[in-house]
Amino acid sequence: MDQFLKSLTTRSQLLDVELAAERRREKPDGERLMALKRIKRQILAQIDYLRREGRERVEVRATRRPGRFTDLALPRLR
Repeated sequence: MDQFLKSLTTRSQLLDVELAAERRREKPDGERLMALKRIKRQILAQIDYLRREGRERVEVRATRRPGRFTDLALPRLR
């Protein structure tokens, strides 16, 4: 399996764990849930694209935009 695809799959699984933990809280934070779902949707779209188009044809660049998601403070899970 392609290393990049594997890392995206792992991130998706970690987001599942975070979403489940947030839902189990007594008062889940709606904004945090929406942000986690948005991030997960983006990762799943990348995974689908890579599987559909094939890794050989696509050169994927991971770029980090400064300031994006900086307002989202995710507490660490225990």
